[in-house]
Amino acid sequence: MKREAGAGGGADAGGQAITIRDPLWDTIRLDRYAAAIVDSEAFQRLRYIRQLGLAYLVYPGATHTRFDHALGVYHLTVRALGALDARDGLCDVDPAECRLVPLAALLHDIGHYPFSHAVEELDEGRIPGQHEAVVGRFLAEPAVSRTLEAVAPDGPARVEALIRGRSDSPLQGLVSGSLDLDKIEYLCRDARFCGVPYGDVDVDRLLDGLVLLRDPVTGRREVGVHEKGVAALESLLFSKYQMFRNVYWHHGVRAATVMYKRIVADAID
Repeated sequence: MKREAGAGGGADAGGQAITIRDPLWDTIRLDRYAAAIVDSEAFQRLRYIRQLGLAYLVYPGATHTRFDHALGVYHLTVRALGALDARDGLCDVDPAECRLVPLAALLHDIGHYPFSHAVEELDEGRIPGQHEAVVGRFLAEPAVSRTLEAVAPDGPARVEALIRGRSDSPLQGLVSGSLDLDKIEYLCRDARFCGVPYGDVDVDRLLDGLVLLRDPVTGRREVGVHEKGVAALESLLFSKYQMFRNVYWHHGVRAATVMYKRIVADAID
């Protein structure tokens, strides 16, 4: 990581921007708010949580982490907002919302358990809930909450609503929804590190095709795709199908996951 002086930086937000070299997206630049969150203990724990759980037993290269993935989702969110802004799509969106959405993207996996989704498959009642359900405890940690409050006084609550898919923001779909940038990132990253050709997504075309549309039923504005981006969206959906078929639901991965679930269940009981 390379640190850079942040314009107008303050102690509450770290004061410095960060440039990171990433094998998938090349250069990722974090503003001072994102840099402060990355430095927090709550975020640093993601370095030790494998993105694909036990899939590395089948695909040896799949040792990448939630830390890597979260940085990538932040990067794509910043790019998406830039594309929308270039087409005046953000002219009537709250500026604070535009600053909080990338931070919500960065924090979207902050509540993940060890080995990612494996523990979430346990019987209801054994764990507090899905990783989105426990995100609040991590957003309440002082280093994180102070940074979000520096962006907006109600920043932690707004970010939690975005992560849990409960926000009224027109940008909700970038963080949690059928078109969220999380899907684009994990498909591309997982395919790269598993060494399979199934995660090819026309990212540039898809991001360039993002628009804010008005729902004819609710009247609310939400994230959609222009007709020129439909083919790229179709490639995303097919890539997801292929990755589930060949990687996420590979019989060896599922067998290891079931064994791990039994170990955790026995330990809890």
